Order: sequence, then structure tokens, then C-alpha cells
Amino acid sequence: MVTKGPEKPEKLELLNPKNDFLFKKLFAAPGNEDLLIDLLNSILKLKEEKKICQVTILNPIKTRDHLKDKEAIMDILARTGEGILITIEIQVADEHDMQKRATYYWSVVFTSQMLIGMQYSELRKTIGINILDYNFLKQTEKYHTVFHLREETENFKLTDVEEIRFIELPKMLKNWERGKLKEEEDPLTKWFLLLEAKEDQKIARALEVKAMNDAVLEKAIKEWQRLSQDPKTRAQYLSRLKGKMDYFSSMKTAESRGWERGMEKGRTEAKQDAICQFLFKRFGLDPAGIQEKVRRLTNLEILDDVLTQLFAAGSPEEAQRIIEEGLNKSLPQA
Repeated sequence: MVTKGPEKPEKLELLNPKNDFLFKKLFAAPGNEDLLIDLLNSILKLKEEKKICQVTILNPIKTRDHLKDKEAIMDILARTGEGILITIEIQVADEHDMQKRATYYWSVVFTSQMLIGMQYSELRKTIGINILDYNFLKQTEKYHTVFHLREETENFKLTDVEEIRFIELPKMLKNWERGKLKEEEDPLTKWFLLLEAKEDQKIARALEVKAMNDAVLEKAIKEWQRLSQDPKTRAQYLSRLKGKMDYFSSMKTAESRGWERGMEKGRTEAKQDAICQFLFKRFGLDPAGIQEKVRRLTNLEILDDVLTQLFAAGSPEEAQRIIEEGLNKSLPQA
């Protein structure tokens, strides 16, 4: 009689590496510094002697200095061995005002260096990298754009400390489909393959071939596969994905109501509605029970800040704390 051994568990579908939660797990987890270093060097294309050899992962949450300040939460924040600060944001949906958001995040990190007694000459270069899964800049077909402060007519730089980059994945995909995206010309190509492999079988096969001769990429693929099979990671991933879907659903409904009501009052009420709907969908909180507090939030900037923070909230208690903080910020300051 032949006895069968235990069946191997069925492999689960790979998670999307463009999801901000998984992206951080892949590139910012302890032990994966080599993946982040390779990604950064592929993006920045530094000369051999200037290439990044060491990174330190920092806390990506920049808290408020004052109660009414907006908290900045970046996907990845790192410091190189030379002291350069680098932020990486990955966005799969166009939430609008990306230019201002990218500039704000860059400025928050740049100014956070300044300590009492510090000289301005000690401020180090800060680079903001924004990877976007949508077409962003209509003015150019370039998929990788770099911005600095420059003189308007003669085009010379004001300083060398500011740099904001945008990488548009749909434009990279278009170039790849036309055979115009090659790693010998752009080392970022291999990371493009990794980010797009889940959604395109041809790209997945190209990624496998490339990984045969690239140890860092091979490690990244194995880590991606490991994270996709890990029950805890999958649960966190799916929870955040549901939260994001609830958030956009609430915003879409609220915006529609806002257009119907019109003007400033309509916009305020629409955002209040969005908060109440989100709290109900995400945490099961009764809209009627929290309505009174939410309706006291009338400042549009504070409402935007509260919505952003609620999206990252992990419990009903945390969500209610965010509402209370919003109300405190609404109070007149002495």
C-alpha cells in the first residue's frame, strides 16, 4: 500500500509590489538595505565614485512641531552614508496636487535637519523621489523628470541641495512595449520589470531571465514571493487595501454630494460626510454617534488632514483620537 505524504500548501497569488505597504516591506525592511541601495543608484545614475554604498532607514513619519501643522507620512525615508536625505513615495492613484504634495514632503524633510545653533551651511542635500502609476506630467513624454530651483532666464541652479524626481510607470511601460526601454541605457529598467511583473506575463518572463544574472534582483524576487505567502503580511496588505478602497469610495460619494450642494459650504459638508462614511465602512462606527463631533470640524485644511490620518488608522480608538485632535486644532489658539 502506497501512502501519500502531506500535500504541499498551494501557493497564493503574488501581492502587488506597487502597493505602498508591500513596497515598504520590500525595500525598507532590515536586511533589505542592498535592495534599496540598488534601487536608489538605478534612479540617481551617479558616477561610480559617487554611488551610494550605505543607507540608514529612518522613521518616515515627520510629526508636527505645532498643533496646527500637518503631519507628513512618507513611504520610505533614508539617509545615505554621505548624509544625503532621500524620500521615496509610490502612488498608484492620482489624488491630485502631486506637485504640491511632493514639494511639501521635500521641504518637511529638508527643514527637519535644522537644529538650534546649527549653521545653514550644514544643511545636506535632500532628494524627493515619487514613483507614480499614472500619467502625471502632460508637458513631456519623458518618464523620468528631475526638478531643481533654477534662474528663470539663464537656467543656472540656485543651490545643489534641492532635487525632486518623478518616475511615471505608464510612460515606462509604453517605452518597453516599443522596445525603447533597455537596461544598458537605463538601469532602472530591472526595477520597472519587478513592479510591473504581476500585471504582465511578458514582463514577468523578462524579469525571470534578468534575475538569472542579477543577484540583487533575484533576492528581491524571493523576498517578494516570501512576503506574498506570509499570512501576517497578507492580512495587513488586504486590510490596507480595503481601507484604501473604502476611502476612495467615501470620497467619490462625498464629492458628488459636494458638487450638488456647491460652493464652500458644500465642500465642507462633503468632507464631513466622507469622514462619517469612512468610519462606518472601515470600523463600523455608527455615523449618527460620531456625527456631532465631525460636524464641528469646519476648516477644510483640518478636514483634509483628518481624512489623510484616518486612512492610516488601525483601530476605532485611534480613529476617534484623530477626530479629537482635529477638534483641538480647530480651537482658537491663545
